[in-house]
Amino acid sequence: MKNTNAIYKLLQSVVNVVATSVLSVPFLLLYGPTLKWKISWVVIFFLYNIFFEFVYGRCLGMMVFHTQYESKKSSPEKILYISLYTASFSTLLFYIWFPFDLLIFNLLILQLPCVLLTGTTVHGFLSGDIKTVRKYNL
Repeated sequence: MKNTNAIYKLLQSVVNVVATSVLSVPFLLLYGPTLKWKISWVVIFFLYNIFFEFVYGRCLGMMVFHTQYESKKSSPEKILYISLYTASFSTLLFYIWFPFDLLIFNLLILQLPCVLLTGTTVHGFLSGDIKTVRKYNL
């Protein structure tokens, strides 16, 4: 088994973002593109990941791309990982100077260098060096 690369990590997250965006549509229709909707989507993302991690042992994105964790994670590690992953996801929805500024910073300054240096994302590294593996990389 080989560690997944940055492309796999990004594509897995895209699956999770798309799945949770569909789940957030009722809140978008209810609140419009407001702070309430953004917070609703963040909560959905967190709960979605809690559900998949504790029921299936991995997220939908990992299932789609046939990846798994290198080693078994404890419940506290899972909770920390999901919390940090959700914080990372939220950079898609919030910004300081212009739309997607935090996302660009997160992806290019934090996540990509961390994946290249450690083989895992920032949230994976901070949660106990959690890595994903696959038999064959892209």
